[in-house]
Parts: sequence; structure tokens; C-alpha cells
Amino acid sequence: MTLPAKIGLGCVGVVGISGVGYLGSNLIKNEPRETFKSKYSVAIKGFLDNSTTLNKKLEALEKSSTDPKHPELIAAKNHKKGSKNKEAEESLKRGCKDIHNKPVDNGFLEDFKNYCSFNNEDKIETGKSLVASNSDLGNKWSSFNQKTVKDLHEEFKDINKPANGSADEAWKGSMLSKCKKLAAEIFKGEISNFKEFCIKS
Repeated sequence: MTLPAKIGLGCVGVVGISGVGYLGSNLIKNEPRETFKSKYSVAIKGFLDNSTTLNKKLEALEKSSTDPKHPELIAAKNHKKGSKNKEAEESLKRGCKDIHNKPVDNGFLEDFKNYCSFNNEDKIETGKSLVASNSDLGNKWSSFNQKTVKDLHEEFKDINKPANGSADEAWKGSMLSKCKKLAAEIFKGEISNFKEFCIKS
């Protein structure tokens, strides 16, 4: 093979490798990014039509010491503070709808979690509520004591059973802390332990 021919094949090889790299990077760039709507579909199903939950989120938004990131949520907060409830709800809906369609890695996770989705507490059935103090946990001990570690949700696995075999204040305090943490998490489906230990009539 002549020298020019070898050089030509070498150039083709370089172009071929770089071309594959270019195509590969383009495929990665064009690959659909997961959105809040697709990842957390259970947490937003019916959310925008649930006036009770929307009002609850607006109240939380109004009381928050920090501003959300999305401009429509900032507007909703200002409307709520100005007692413009209708405008506040409309802004919240617009902002949340926009966030639902955004990629999950777009910087709006806290807005989504706090104001644009159902959390576990939001899904507590009417007439019942989240435990609010240690005294609400006393009647949960018997059920907890009968569980083995494998029967417990991840959040409750590290809570030790009292040596005296009864619900002491340390156990109640640990349980209350875990319940409050789980209550604020994005709803991904019913958690049997949360329903069993963290809800009172």
C-alpha cells in the first residue's frame, strides 16, 4: 500500500472514531430526561384538583421564612400574604403544573416536595391526624413490640425497644421524630408502619 493511501485510511479512522463519539454524545443529550410527573406520578395524581391540599400548601408557603425558587410560587406567596386567595391558588397551580413537567434534576425538588405534591401526611384519611406528642404514642407500643426488625419500615429499624419492656419517654420521642420525618416525605404509596404507628383518631 502506498504512503498516501495509508495516510488516507488513517484520516478516515480518526474521523470515524470522532464521529462515533459525536453521535454518542448527541444520543445522550437527546435522551428524554425523567420528569417529576413521571418519577412521582402517585404523588401528583389529583393534586391540582384537591382544594384542601392546595390551601394547606398555600398556608405553609405563606408562613415559610424562605422563598421558593419558582417565580409562580413566589407570586403565590405574595398573593396569599395580601389575602388574594384566588390569585394565590391560581399562581400555585400554574407553578406546580410547570414544575411537574420539569426534569427532576432541574433544581426544583424542594419546591416540588414542599408545595407541589402530596406528602404522607396529606394522605391521612379524614377524621384522623398525625401524632403530635409523646402522649399519642403510648397505645402504639404493643403493636411495635410484636414486630421483628424485618417487619419494620427502614425509618423504624434503628429504634431500640426499651429494656424494661414498656413504652418509655425515650422510645416515644424517637417514634415521634420518625413519624414527623416520614409525614413530610413525598407520597410514594401507603406505608403500613406509618399508618399503624403515626396516625391517631
